[in-house]
Amino acid sequence: MKFGISEVTFSPTVPAPVTYDTWRQATQRLTPCTQLRQIQWLYSLVSVQGDRSVCIYQIPYADAVREAYHEAEMPFQRVWQAELWLEQDPSNFPQGCSLIIAEVKYDPPMTKAIYESGRQQVEGCFQELDMQHIFSAVSPDGTHSVCVFSAASAEDVRSLYRKIGQPFQQVWKATLIRSTPAEFAL
Repeated sequence: MKFGISEVTFSPTVPAPVTYDTWRQATQRLTPCTQLRQIQWLYSLVSVQGDRSVCIYQIPYADAVREAYHEAEMPFQRVWQAELWLEQDPSNFPQGCSLIIAEVKYDPPMTKAIYESGRQQVEGCFQELDMQHIFSAVSPDGTHSVCVFSAASAEDVRSLYRKIGQPFQQVWKATLIRSTPAEFAL
């Protein structure tokens, strides 16, 4: 399975609080362009301020999401292909729940083997900070990722990264907006 990620900054912002309905209204012109390319929207993680988002799509080919955004004339900061490293299925989380997003660059690149070997150290930190890793979307070259956590605050996730000695670019609180079963049938 191939996955595509879009990172978008909104100005003006999406009206807060961000709900499924406000999100779908804000992105409605993208829908026909994604349907045309057989792109399946899975989840959007929208900042609680409504000023940024990370969206995850199942894609038929690498440039599908970029093409859809261009056709819909929707600006984006970055669109990239990703591997999803799932710990928990986000579709099992309630619509509109709060999650914490960490944007991370890796040097040297992150690999699945490095990730797996470091899990023991991180598990102790997860327990100490009372948080869970939900999933990470990692670039195929391992140089950057978006990591999603269930945690009490963004500061708790920052503390995690400091404890394990991993620099991060940004950590922010997001609302999970996920597709509905009816949208999978499109």
